[in-house]
Amino acid sequence: MKIKANQITALRILLLPLPLFLFYGGTAARFAALIILTLLGLTDYLDGLMARKDGVTTLGKLLDPIADKIFIAVTLVPLADLNILPMWIVWPIFLREFLVTEMRRFMPPDTKGLRVTELAKLKTTIQMVGVGLILLTDTFPDRLITISFLSGLFLATIFLGITIYFKTGLMSSRLKSAIVFEVVGLLTAVIFPAPKINLIYGVIVLGITLVSGLQYVKACLPHVIQAGKEAFFHLAWSIVLPLLVLGLLPAAPSSTHLLVVLILAIEFAAQGIDMWAVQENKVDISDIKKQYMVPGLILAPVLIISLGVRMTDVISWFLILTSAASLAYLAADIRLHRELFSRGEFF
Repeated sequence: MKIKANQITALRILLLPLPLFLFYGGTAARFAALIILTLLGLTDYLDGLMARKDGVTTLGKLLDPIADKIFIAVTLVPLADLNILPMWIVWPIFLREFLVTEMRRFMPPDTKGLRVTELAKLKTTIQMVGVGLILLTDTFPDRLITISFLSGLFLATIFLGITIYFKTGLMSSRLKSAIVFEVVGLLTAVIFPAPKINLIYGVIVLGITLVSGLQYVKACLPHVIQAGKEAFFHLAWSIVLPLLVLGLLPAAPSSTHLLVVLILAIEFAAQGIDMWAVQENKVDISDIKKQYMVPGLILAPVLIISLGVRMTDVISWFLILTSAASLAYLAADIRLHRELFSRGEFF
């Protein structure tokens, strides 16, 4: 049986929990997480290559961005949880990811969504490489391994660039961008101590993420404004739940931190399916979520507090209830749109 690009993407999603748990281990566990993240990054390149060769499918256009966003959830949340990156870097990245996807639904139906820009593709690569470098530097704070890795990567990129240039007479903008970022990363690793290196890498990831998001906001905002006040109400209620959950991470009991990752990953998946439904003129059940599920979940802590329950217990119960509700919503979404998964694009 021929392996399909969608199968590779699905495998990447299934394997993403592995590095999540390894993040919290010792040096050996973190090193294993780095190896797995590298392999997962290669599968991202591989399934893209296969999709371009065999043809892009509707399911593939849904699964690939979901996999990329779940990657963010299972890597950035632990970095914030372990105080490797501050929340003021992590939270806006998630804001961008959720907001841009929701804004895309207001684009005219005939556009079938916005095309992925070159900067957005670069953003995904920078996020993946940036997370790896941050974890590498935190695990080996003497910086020797980070510097060695970046030096080898820089030399390999230069060699590749020269080879391509002599073969075609051109050097792609993506390759030029890679060289620039590798030089910046290498100089940062040489000059600064480990904590500042991670902060700088985090700021670079945040900057690229926000700038790439501005391209989509600029294109979508006129259509959101045209849709009226209800559109802004929709946007607010669509993103408030995952962003609230992430904001509660510092105050949440450690036993519930993995629930934060679970909720964010589920929200990314459900958001992707809802976006597909809008673009394909299928039934969109997200209104049920905005009108009933989200207000109900936000009201629940208020009721629990009125019973005199401790704040830490309130947060725990809120995360448990949100996890259950999000799972139920995703299950209903998948069942309702099971046609998408039975088109012969997976098997």
